[in-house]
Amino acid sequence: MDRTLKSVAFFNDSIGDDEVCIYEVFRIEASTPLFIDEHLNRLANSIEIAGYQAIVNNNQLKNRLKMLYSANNISNGNIKIDFRFSDRDTYQFMAYFTTAKYPSEKEYNEGIKCTLQFSERHHPKAKIYNPDVRGKANTIIEQRHVYESILVNSDNCLTEGSRSNLFFIKDNCLITADDSLVLGGIMRKQVLSIAQEKNIVVEFRAINIDELDQMEAAFISGTSPRLLAINHIDKAEYNVKHPLLVELRKALDDKIQQQIAP
Repeated sequence: MDRTLKSVAFFNDSIGDDEVCIYEVFRIEASTPLFIDEHLNRLANSIEIAGYQAIVNNNQLKNRLKMLYSANNISNGNIKIDFRFSDRDTYQFMAYFTTAKYPSEKEYNEGIKCTLQFSERHHPKAKIYNPDVRGKANTIIEQRHVYESILVNSDNCLTEGSRSNLFFIKDNCLITADDSLVLGGIMRKQVLSIAQEKNIVVEFRAINIDELDQMEAAFISGTSPRLLAINHIDKAEYNVKHPLLVELRKALDDKIQQQIAP
């Protein structure tokens, strides 16, 4: 918290009604913070979009984060970074380990079920805590026994997951919503970089609900799931072993291992 390590016995992560929470979640593996520069740059961008200003720079944040996971002797897990703004000039910084739901081996192999959620983010390009969208997503996921809910906007187009980015595959083309409609996920950025390296055609558009049955494959990307195949979105069924999906997943796994390797 700010510059001091605190015991969890004195820690409260609840957000006050008068606070704006701008946050980021990153993953450490083998004591390595994965894509940390990208995460911290996105955090700074979210703060700027929201109209606030934080004076902590990336090197200072890295040192504080290293202090956190070194003190806990934890080499694998998710860490959440919070900037809690009570007004334009006053904020509190917090970083703490947060519960992570990593997909099981079965989910990686057989894919996951998703459902539609008719919701839109107010600031899709900034990672600002939105209790309405998140609360509705949690309820839908629990009631319908699915892994993720897919957000549908007022034009009946699918934009992203409630906590992930969304991709479709059709005719060996990768389809994902335009950058202006979604939060630019760190894993999404890696997937798009791999697609560019491999000369895979990418179409930036949000597909309409009517197109769900026309897609061959689908997957989400995110800090915890990485790249995770979707086997169903409601009644629409997808190929979890699509060659392009398998190729992208292997390339992403290789990229992550390169980060971890000394």
